[in-house]
Amino acid sequence: MNQSQVISSEIIKKSYLKHECSKEVALILSLEQEFDWLIITKLNLSLLNIVHIVGLRLVTNLECLTLSHNKIKKIENLDCLMKLQELNLSYNRITTIENLDHLIKLNVLNLSGNNISELKNLDNISQLQAFYISHNEITDINQIFYLKRFKYLQCIELSNNPATDNNRQLIVDQFPKLMYLDSKYITAEEHSLPVETNDEYSLAGSEVLGESNIIHKAFLNENDGIQFFNYLYYEDVDGELLSKWNSTVKVAFKKYKKQITDSAMELFNTSLQKLTVRDEMFFKFKMSHNRFERKLTYMSRDIIKEFEEIRRIRTSPSSKEQSSDFSSNETSMTQDLDNVDNLSEHLSIDTFIAVSEFEIIALKTKLHEKNIYMNKTITDMISKYANFVEVELKSFLELLVPMFFNMREIVSTYSEILSENIRLAVNNPIKVIPKEFINHFGDRFSINDAAVKMSDKHMEMIYKREERLSSDAKKWAEQSIEDLRNSEKQRFWMVFEEITKYCDNVTIWLESLKNL
Repeated sequence: MNQSQVISSEIIKKSYLKHECSKEVALILSLEQEFDWLIITKLNLSLLNIVHIVGLRLVTNLECLTLSHNKIKKIENLDCLMKLQELNLSYNRITTIENLDHLIKLNVLNLSGNNISELKNLDNISQLQAFYISHNEITDINQIFYLKRFKYLQCIELSNNPATDNNRQLIVDQFPKLMYLDSKYITAEEHSLPVETNDEYSLAGSEVLGESNIIHKAFLNENDGIQFFNYLYYEDVDGELLSKWNSTVKVAFKKYKKQITDSAMELFNTSLQKLTVRDEMFFKFKMSHNRFERKLTYMSRDIIKEFEEIRRIRTSPSSKEQSSDFSSNETSMTQDLDNVDNLSEHLSIDTFIAVSEFEIIALKTKLHEKNIYMNKTITDMISKYANFVEVELKSFLELLVPMFFNMREIVSTYSEILSENIRLAVNNPIKVIPKEFINHFGDRFSINDAAVKMSDKHMEMIYKREERLSSDAKKWAEQSIEDLRNSEKQRFWMVFEEITKYCDNVTIWLESLKNL
């Protein structure tokens, strides 16, 4: 049975020099007579069989503390760490969330892999952005909704709790600003974002642009620098431990982290640039469409207005005198677009005395011709826009190939260094393997297998991310164009029904006059 350890100054110093310093820096600091505890801002005390959280008053400048994979049963004695921003207590034996009130700067809290059944005592952590509570014992879904009080919360890990099984959509609906749930990006469709209506003057009141202006951003944020690196090492305890094998591996790991992060940022910036281009294309199309639809809407209304003007002249007692002013009156009414909405208020049975059925048929035909012309023109506009999108999408996908190839090369280089160093050690019978590695992996040969599996896992994850990025980009292109086409179909038939209804009403009124 492994002996429990207490957090002492010696343990803190040893862990800091081992995990956070290069070999040269560690040597220099270990030789100093008085150690400066305030230089420690990041501390990893995982896998040390710690039972109680004590002895941290020396490191009051801590910003990131990891105590994962220990035997801790109670959260305690953290009130001295006022600057703490990240706290990892995953895979311990904690049953109650408590004693975190003083950590007001905390923005990342990891409590995964414990025995917690109730979410509470987090009210003072107003800056919380990421909360991990997977692999616990939460049986009441209402416990999850406690987290709604955190306005900056963007990421929640809830998997493997009895209350969260098959409840993803329910949870998403309760957290409209959440970006990630269980390590999966929340798409706009899942959030069910409302569609903005852009043309208040539309004859049919149609929402022509649908949801195509929000779908395409679903894949971008996951490729932001360090988030991509964290994605590779998510719950990869073996990989994290192996990265501390020796000084050579530590240097290679540091280089690996920087190269992957830089490559991911290049990918992010390229994606952002391309999305900006697409947004501009979409905005230009949107404005062109709105102008055109408004123009055609007014043309349809002008046809109705002209029909009303003819009716007014025919029914006026002084029609001859007013007929001479018809041209000027028509011009005046055309300019006064605000009066269009008031036309329906003047309609009554008496106003259609001098209108024939033939004229109503002609009116209906003219309005439908305008609607058909409008439909064809908008459809042509959408087709042209679709061609632009296809060209831009092809350009974007071509840029992805060398970027992801470079990422796989980076993984391969680091894996070779790691595997070579492990191979040399495990094949040397007199080489002493550190106890923490033997305790974790079981024997020296399992360590070598773990290094190979880690490499394969990271390579596979990069392939999956490339496939997903490509798939999401294609999905956006296809869905945005399909949404536009479906919206135009909807607009066409709404206008068709409105025109038909208007003309049918006029016909009915005329029939009623005949029966008087």
